[in-house]
Amino acid sequence: MRIIFGLVVLFFLALPARAEFVIAKCSMAGGCQCRLADLTIADMEMITGEKMPAGAKDMTMVTVPGRDPYRTRADRTEINVAYGGMGQCDVQLFDAMAPEDGNWTIQMAASDLSACPMLKGKPMNTGGITSATRNIQWGGSFHPSKLADAGNASQRWSKVGENSWRGTMVDDQRAGGGASVVQGYTLVTPRLIRGYSLFTFNIDMPPEQAAMMASMGMPMNCRSYTPFTARKN
Repeated sequence: MRIIFGLVVLFFLALPARAEFVIAKCSMAGGCQCRLADLTIADMEMITGEKMPAGAKDMTMVTVPGRDPYRTRADRTEINVAYGGMGQCDVQLFDAMAPEDGNWTIQMAASDLSACPMLKGKPMNTGGITSATRNIQWGGSFHPSKLADAGNASQRWSKVGENSWRGTMVDDQRAGGGASVVQGYTLVTPRLIRGYSLFTFNIDMPPEQAAMMASMGMPMNCRSYTPFTARKN
């Protein structure tokens, strides 16, 4: 899948997620169920790696088994009727999913270093998440701490959607600068989790010195973004 990274948008993700569009889950002859998405447009762009079309908040995302999802401005009653339903497609909240117990494989993708070229070719701090296969017993609910680095006692989690979490893995802020690693996880299906790890650091110094360091390829503000997936084997 083509990856388009909007790193500036990432810092607005610290705000709680708000439902911004509706998803219609349709069958070929049984009509549709219309529910609020538990993610914002920005979260969807982060997870899928694709830019949402202009006006996406006013569109309905239609999903049909065996077909690619698509977005439409059509009335949801018309969508429901087109797929064999009758009458209005009332909007409901999504039900929570639970991941399946068993072996899960984490696959890290290439890091986007466009906002931090000085890190090219160097080890990345992804907050402990690495490509691996591990056996996970979820216990009937989704919490990413079972997938993240279990040895990190300082991690802090916040729920940002029905099936989405954001965690702070590293938060080292000091006089003169600091560094942080934030991870996001979304349970897409009971067998698929998509996520990202965002590493940032900054060093405070006078503008003249900062400009000189930047001209030498060492900017004082750095951001790297690493997407990953976890799949049930």
